[in-house]
Parts: sequence; C-alpha cells; structure tokens
Amino acid sequence: MPRLRSTPGATLAVGAFVLTVLLGVGGGTASALWQQSATATMAVTASGTWPNQFAGFTCTNDNPRQTATLSAVGSTAPTALSYAALQPNGTYGPAYTESVSLGTTSTVTLTITSQIVVANRTTTPLTIRVTATYANQSQSTATATVSLEQGNNSNKVTCLSTTS
Repeated sequence: MPRLRSTPGATLAVGAFVLTVLLGVGGGTASALWQQSATATMAVTASGTWPNQFAGFTCTNDNPRQTATLSAVGSTAPTALSYAALQPNGTYGPAYTESVSLGTTSTVTLTITSQIVVANRTTTPLTIRVTATYANQSQSTATATVSLEQGNNSNKVTCLSTTS
C-alpha cells in the first residue's frame, strides 16, 4: 500500500470507490451495464399470393375477330385501369383509358378504331400492357399481344398471347 499512497490521486480514487460501494450509489446500474446482453429473433412469412394481383388475364375475340377483349380478374376491383402500347424503342407509350370497364373482372375492349390501335397501326404484332391501380395505390400489370389486320375490309384485332 505504500506505493499506492505515493501515486498522485490514488487515495482519492480509492476513497470514491469505497464510498460508492458502501453507499450503493450506482451499483445496480453498473452491474446491469456490465451484465447487459441482448438477443433478437425475427420471423418473416411470405404469402403465397400477393394482394391485388391478377388471378387471371385473358384475351378473347368475337367471331369475326374484329373485337379483342382483355379481361383481368382480381380479388378486388381496381380504382383505375389503363393500358399502353410497347414502342419500337422498348418503352411504353401514353396510357389510354378508353373502353374500360372496372370490377373484380375488369375489361378493355379493342377494335381497329380504338385510340391505341389507331396510334400504333403500323406495329404488328402490338404488345399492350394493362395496369390496374387499387385503392391502396398498389398496381398490377399484365400484357397481351394482338395482331392488326387492315385492308380488304377485314379490320381484325386478333389475340395472340397473354402474360401476367
């Protein structure tokens, strides 16, 4: 102990330590900080089906193939439905809302005089992306490919394929 006494400030430090231990000031906090540990567990479960996704997407024709009807089936009705044509540069053109019917089965009706067809007459086959927007602002999309046959009074819009 003689060496400890000769160290400057040692006596004050030992006295403060003994006083803290004797009075119990901060003992619980010091012990808790010393023994602190934490464990966190997280579980994530993904649903098999996402809400507001199309359960089905089809393209059907009438008998002379002059009308193509795109049908999107969902668990809830969207608040808006729009469609756009794929452009030669790989982007989609302006969105159209002409001839749209909303519901749990929402439809788009296309003829040779539809705005999107008139604007893209030289593009065949024509790829059309349908976008449904729901009340919670989520969106669901699907595409349909149609061929356009003009001239000889045929005016056909024929469904070729769909993807959702």
